[in-house]
This record gives sequence, structure tokens and C-alpha cells, in this order.
Amino acid sequence: MAEKKKRPRHTGAQLMEVARAYYLDDLSKVEIAERFELSRWQVARMLDDAKRLGYVQVHIGDPEQSNDPLGRDLAEALGIERAVVAGRSRELGLGPTQDSVAATLAATLSAAVRPGMKVGFAWSRVIEFMPRHLDRLAPCDVVQLGGALSYSGDRLGSVEVIRQVAHIAGGTAYPLYAPLVADDVESAAAFSRQPAIAECLRRAEDVDLAVISVGAWTPEGSAVHSLLAPDEADRIARDGGCGDVSGHVFDTDGNMVVPGLSGRIIGISAERLRGLSDTIATSYGQHRAEATVAAVRAGFVHTLIVDEPLAQAILQLMADQPAG
Repeated sequence: MAEKKKRPRHTGAQLMEVARAYYLDDLSKVEIAERFELSRWQVARMLDDAKRLGYVQVHIGDPEQSNDPLGRDLAEALGIERAVVAGRSRELGLGPTQDSVAATLAATLSAAVRPGMKVGFAWSRVIEFMPRHLDRLAPCDVVQLGGALSYSGDRLGSVEVIRQVAHIAGGTAYPLYAPLVADDVESAAAFSRQPAIAECLRRAEDVDLAVISVGAWTPEGSAVHSLLAPDEADRIARDGGCGDVSGHVFDTDGNMVVPGLSGRIIGISAERLRGLSDTIATSYGQHRAEATVAAVRAGFVHTLIVDEPLAQAILQLMADQPAG
């Protein structure tokens, strides 16, 4: 029996109106829903129908190609579910940049998010660049996983990133208006008891998918490192600090560093982050090879997105390490 074609739920004219509002007028799904008296879920389905039926056609230029064989090798070596490697430009042959990894993250995220999910975001330069590559995202709530990081000029801090992602998804943003690192454990506890912050922290602990990045424990490699006094950052390094994820510092074996920062971090706990069933972690640059392997050992990574030189550096690092 021939397979029945799915019939659109709305007329072609209605699909065109919604598609024009979204793709040409740059309205969010929430704004479109209000204009046409629809739910945001109906808007998302109509946009999908518009693409499936040919009312909307997407033309892709020359993005960096993913190196699928290297990704498979990397996932197998690390023992994780999936690794995606941003490779070189198909036509220009240029090496991958942070923006390339951000574009790969946007594509991976679009495929992973389903309507109604709760998606949490940490902050990194790659995550900062990601929204400009994110054309569409299923309706979802967007939660800030750690306290605010702000930057001057046209840079996007952590609050701005989740607001942009929520706008694209037509979902609700839950920003966390607190510092990422408090001065002491008592201050962190006081911040966390404030009702608005407590609500966001509760939602952070309940996300379905977390998008995080791996930092290397150097001034250039970690956003958290630069927030600390130099003597404290140096002491953490002497205690074995190798890298960090969302402010939580670990050593090369994936163990949390003691004394560490976890008690002063305002955000999702390391235990909960490791307990999630789905995390997408990004990492960029060969200098993060050791930290990325350690983040996997710490249990923070299910899907890993890296650039090609970093993938090769990780495989070489693991090959050089003695078995067992």
C-alpha cells in the first residue's frame, strides 16, 4: 500500500503568512502566535509544514564540513555517545574557528531539541557565537545554568545569550541575576535563597538538556579563572586543577578539586550536571585537550563538539597515555 502523504493542518495561504512573519519579518514564534491567535506549538508545526511542502526553501552556502570519520574515532576513544568535529571549509580550505564550532553547535542543538523541553546553557565564547547561527529551534524553555557573566561592547553575556535563544525558540527565558562565583560559601547561600534566584536554580536542576563548554585552567582558557585572585587560581592549579565546566573545577582524572569552588558557585551543582541524561559540551583549541579528556572522565559529556585540531590532539594524548 502506498504511503499516505501527511496533509497540512492549515491552508497554503496561512502557511505562507506565518513563514513570511518568521523568516522575513524576523518575528518570534510568540509574536506570531499573538498576531494570528495561535499557540506557539501551532506556529512551530506550521513552520515545519511550510518547509516540508516547499513554501520555504533553505539554501546553504559553504559551511565548514564536519569530519565524520574523525568524530567516530573520537567518540570511540573517549567512550561517549557522539562526537562532532568541525572541519575545514569545503571550498576555501580554511581551518575551523570558534565560530565554526558555534555553527556546528547550532545545527546539533536544532536537531536535539523537542517541543516542551527545558534546555540549560552555560557560557563560553562558542556558546556566545551560537545564536547567530541558530535559525530555528523547537519551542522550549531556556534556563541559565550558572550566574551571570557580563562583557562590554557588543559582546553577549550569559543573560543575553539565553534571551536570544528563547526568542528564537519562542520560549521563556529564565535568567540568573547573580554572580557566578560568590566571595564565600555563606554569600553563595544567601544569594541562592533569594526567591527569583532560587526559582531559576530549581529550574536549572530540572533541565532535560544542558549545553556546556570545557575550560582549561589557565587565564586564557577559562572564564572562571579570571574571576579569582591570582593566588587562589594558582593554588587550585597546584591542587591539581586541570579544567572546569560551569565553574566546577576537576583534575586530570575527572575528580573534583578539593578545596574547590563548588560551594561558592551559584548555579547547577556538579552532581546534578553529571547526573543529566543529555549534555552537549563544546571545546575549542588544542590547548584544551587535557581538560576535555578530564571533563569526559568527570562524567560531564554525552555529545562533544570540537574543532579538528583539538580532536587530533585528544586522540594523540590518549594514544600517548599508558593503558589502564
